[in-house]
Amino acid sequence: MMTAMLLALAVGTLLWLAWMWRRESARLGEPLTSRWLLAVALVPVLGLLVYLAAGYRQGTAEWLADYQTLRPVAERLAAGLPPEDLNRDVSPAALVRVLQRQLAITPSAEGWYALGLLYGELQAPEMAVLAARRALETAPQMVPARLLLAQGLIGEAEGRLTPEAQELLAGVLTEDPEHDGARMLLGMAATQNRQYALAAETWRALLARHADSEAGPVLQRSLDYAEAQQALAERFEVVTVTIEAPPELPPGGSLFVFLRVEGQRGQPLAARRVLVDSFPLTVALTGQDWLQPYPDAQAAVEVGARYSAAAAGGVDQAERSAEPAALVAGQPVILSLPMEP
Repeated sequence: MMTAMLLALAVGTLLWLAWMWRRESARLGEPLTSRWLLAVALVPVLGLLVYLAAGYRQGTAEWLADYQTLRPVAERLAAGLPPEDLNRDVSPAALVRVLQRQLAITPSAEGWYALGLLYGELQAPEMAVLAARRALETAPQMVPARLLLAQGLIGEAEGRLTPEAQELLAGVLTEDPEHDGARMLLGMAATQNRQYALAAETWRALLARHADSEAGPVLQRSLDYAEAQQALAERFEVVTVTIEAPPELPPGGSLFVFLRVEGQRGQPLAARRVLVDSFPLTVALTGQDWLQPYPDAQAAVEVGARYSAAAAGGVDQAERSAEPAALVAGQPVILSLPMEP
């Protein structure tokens, strides 16, 4: 279809140029030679060939078709109106492209917010964050855009609650304490970020309003989990480990300190990587270093360390491993690296 249109345009241009040239030649009394007729014919043909070789882009025809079909939808979204008779089979990616074009012509907070929602549907939190920020530049108090920004920031952090997202959600809840969406997002992200005290507080507030609803059992389980993890967190709030090494072992490498259930392999419970300036070295594992939920209170947890002489070396390249030591409340943890790998 696109090629046929280009050919028709080229032929039409050729005929128009030939007619114009012939008319002017007749007016001036100078005959139009075959050489000039050939030149007239070659100009649009060469233009078409240059376009096809260097200017044409794959997807141009698809973009033009999408723009023609979805432009009315994009105009309504940019105006803050719901779309009319939107086909369920419309690709969100296609609508994103058309809406971006429309917002370049008629920017609006509502349009940027709609664009952010589409990016969220496409699992692109970084772009959703940018769109939400553009919406808030025009309407700083727009609650849906503030929630969208918080959700995008949490998505960028792989579900964890960031300081900015927490501030945004707290602001919405200050203005509207009964905003269940903001509170639910806060509870889930706080749980994922192991802020169990905040998560438990959030689940309690939701349970107070919805204990008798279908969501009640789910909220209760979320609260029970947060409270249980909060109790376990006291055991693992800060785990301090001292690593010793023989004098002959040079510093300057990468040290990996980790916690794991005794006898367990695979991903550790918590881990931290540090560059070694000198030995002995003391490392503190905190809540930010945890990779999994806290283990049961009865679980036997051990502390280990691995050392790579290369500063940029990964844990799989560590040549030396310290003998693991059991983590016992109230007792210092001291690990010794061997001289020989």
